[in-house]
Amino acid sequence: MQEQSTYKINPEILHFMRKSAGMTEDDIAKKLKLSKSKYLKIETGELPVSQSELVHLADIYKRPLIAFYSVDTTQNTELPHDYRLNRDKKISSEVFLAKRKALYLAEELRSITGRKTELPNINTNVSSLELANRVRGLLEVDYQIINEIVETKPKDETVLSYYKSLIEEKFFIPVLEHPLKSSGVRAFSVYGDVSVMVLNESDQNEVRLFSLFHEFCHLLKRQDGICTVDIEKDKDNQPEEKYCDEFAAYLLMPESMVKSSMQLPLTNLKQIDTLAKKFGVSKLVTLIRLKELNILNQPHYKKLKTELESINKKAFGRRNWEQTYIKRTSRLVLSNLIDSYKRGDLTYASLATITGIKDKYLQKYI
Repeated sequence: MQEQSTYKINPEILHFMRKSAGMTEDDIAKKLKLSKSKYLKIETGELPVSQSELVHLADIYKRPLIAFYSVDTTQNTELPHDYRLNRDKKISSEVFLAKRKALYLAEELRSITGRKTELPNINTNVSSLELANRVRGLLEVDYQIINEIVETKPKDETVLSYYKSLIEEKFFIPVLEHPLKSSGVRAFSVYGDVSVMVLNESDQNEVRLFSLFHEFCHLLKRQDGICTVDIEKDKDNQPEEKYCDEFAAYLLMPESMVKSSMQLPLTNLKQIDTLAKKFGVSKLVTLIRLKELNILNQPHYKKLKTELESINKKAFGRRNWEQTYIKRTSRLVLSNLIDSYKRGDLTYASLATITGIKDKYLQKYI
């Protein structure tokens, strides 16, 4: 049997890659089918890593092999900075990997375009309502388009995709979606030269839409953000979270439009559903907004909310991988990368490596 080649990898790189993936020594040892003591000797540089182990590590960390020789660990952070996050609670490796990919794509976007995110120079030390009204004007939301999307349900076009395109085009902020699954994270954002937002693709469209503007509020404040389910439950004790929630609700459901769209009295969930669809938001967000506007009193709100919670959620249908890859890369990033490839500035191999898109789908996009 031919002996495998072995490699000496900088211990700082191995340590950084494991930490940036949110994994422990035990996690990696199990994945490599090694004892913890042997893995520790590899990570500290006492033992070389075999070729098969190195390939396996590249797959675990979702990095090319060359990265084990070229990563500059001084330019990276492990998580979006967020003073509200409970640091004692382990954040899933899915979130670490999603954040790393988002930053990687954002840097590639900056590199090929020479552009940076263009957040509006706007005072955020105002009420959430006032900020929402100002930003809605900057976005130039076309509610006729939203109504057409709701009524005709065109293929691959949703209210969420409409708002994502506005943010990407007007502010040069890529919006990605990732399978954060059971990580407990709704969404996160990273403020930088090219700011980026990541939504949980496991959430329903209406939930992702609310998360989109919640995280956009953090970026307007020039700060990173990460929203977990635990923070959502405790938002009354989290003023920054409450502010961003209010901003999202006010922006998506302007008071004057809500009142002009209603058919009083509101007595059942079917009416709530009709109103929710008009704005592309969830029924729960609609109920909360109606309570805040004193259109629903507390007993009526509780009754409808209880009915809503008792309804079984619809199962997700078959995944459309052609659209999934676009969402995981973002239309803004993908379109610029493809343009760069067509100009001859990127090879096809580089395009495939950067995006991570399977060949049969990448061929369709170009």
